[in-house]
Amino acid sequence: MLSSLDDKIEINHRINAELEAMAKLLYDYWFVQFDFPISAAQAAALGKPALEGQPYRSSGGKMAHHPDLKREIPAGWKVGTLLDVATYTNGIACQKFPARNGGSLPVIKIKEMRDGFSASSEKVTDRVPSKVVVDDGDILFSWSASLEVMIWAGGKGALNQHIFKVTSETHPRSFCYFVLMNYLQHFKMLADLRTTTMGHITREHLEQSRIAIPPDDLVVALESKVNPLLELIVNNHKQNQELAALRDWLLPMLMNGQVTVR
Repeated sequence: MLSSLDDKIEINHRINAELEAMAKLLYDYWFVQFDFPISAAQAAALGKPALEGQPYRSSGGKMAHHPDLKREIPAGWKVGTLLDVATYTNGIACQKFPARNGGSLPVIKIKEMRDGFSASSEKVTDRVPSKVVVDDGDILFSWSASLEVMIWAGGKGALNQHIFKVTSETHPRSFCYFVLMNYLQHFKMLADLRTTTMGHITREHLEQSRIAIPPDDLVVALESKVNPLLELIVNNHKQNQELAALRDWLLPMLMNGQVTVR
């Protein structure tokens, strides 16, 4: 019985890996290779209405060289920074918000980002600023020492310093997540160059970043395709936590005979 729970947890991990790969492949196809579907208006502008729905760059869509990016991007696209598409809110110093009387929240540190909450996770008061409260589905970016980006699915918590909560009022979650994921390799390269100090990313690095920003209608169109995959990933993570909790609750009861399997 316990093995079947472990098997389902492993299956969910594999499903999530496939879903993440599918979503990233679609993002890369549209916004890295620039082969998003040509709209009716774009096809008419090209004088080739039959091209509607065909991949933009492969079908001869107009491109323009941008010196900041040192590459060609679709004509009409903007170039900006990561700060132009999202807000990066740093976590709190936990010692300033001790959990005493009343409600509390577990703290999300680098360990919790990787492994989820545990009995040893630190707690702070639930009166922390709302901007550092994290819910399932939020994007987290650890910017010090260990550079990682993830969509959180471990339950409500309070964000520790050295981790950004990434939000946006202008761009959907899927775009913010994958544009940051793609830029992460550049950040890791910058961190590796700091051989004498611990590598970390500062707000200055965010300001210096350069990304291609697609038109809003394209971003929304991709969100409608990718967001359902990201929601499935979050739900599978949550199910795995429930299955692991059930397994860990059953094991000692089976061992001491409080529960038997017929």
